Amino acid sequence: MMDIKEIFDNQDIAGAVSWWLGADGDGTDLAGAVEYAVEMHVPILSVAPHDVPIVWPWVENLDIKIYPRFELETMAGNAISDLAVDINSAFKCGAHGAQILCKLNDLERFAESVSVVRNDLFFNKDLSIGLDLLEIWPLDWKSVFAALKKVQATSLLLILSQDLQEKSDFTGRIYAALENWDTDSDMELHVMLGTSFSRAEQVYRLVVANRPDLVNKLKFFVSY
Repeated sequence: MMDIKEIFDNQDIAGAVSWWLGADGDGTDLAGAVEYAVEMHVPILSVAPHDVPIVWPWVENLDIKIYPRFELETMAGNAISDLAVDINSAFKCGAHGAQILCKLNDLERFAESVSVVRNDLFFNKDLSIGLDLLEIWPLDWKSVFAALKKVQATSLLLILSQDLQEKSDFTGRIYAALENWDTDSDMELHVMLGTSFSRAEQVYRLVVANRPDLVNKLKFFVSY
């Protein structure tokens, strides 16, 4: 595991680093994370939904956003309406947006369902859609970006669920995402790499070389 301070040594990346806080931390852990976030000017805290009301008072008057994470495990039954209730509750507790982690196979149906309530539910809030990078192949990107456009996603969150080194084809998958990126989109690119500092550097270099207009819209979520 890397020393989390190491990532701030790279000045190109330092301003894009955000925290991904575990769901099992106690109040002391959260307080320490927020204190360090303030010190290092971290722009976003990704937290478990139940931690939103705990974290919000500490960042209420600061330029730090709170994104609760919601994992969409099924599209069956009242999944979307239940999700909407939970998201709305988080917004009332101070959240600035929401990260919705979705399986690639459910993305199109999810987008179709959420598009109906998107403007009301996410009025003046951020909507980040998280996908497992290892599930996405080059031919999938057209439908992925169509779904993101349908829900007016403010960011795409790519999650490296497990690093299989060369077998992950990490560079190729990021390159394909950048090649298919909608040039008219205002979306940000967020990447969750756990504690892999070298992967963050790879993403940064690829963005600079292939989509320099995205450099200022790039965020790296690091496990804290």
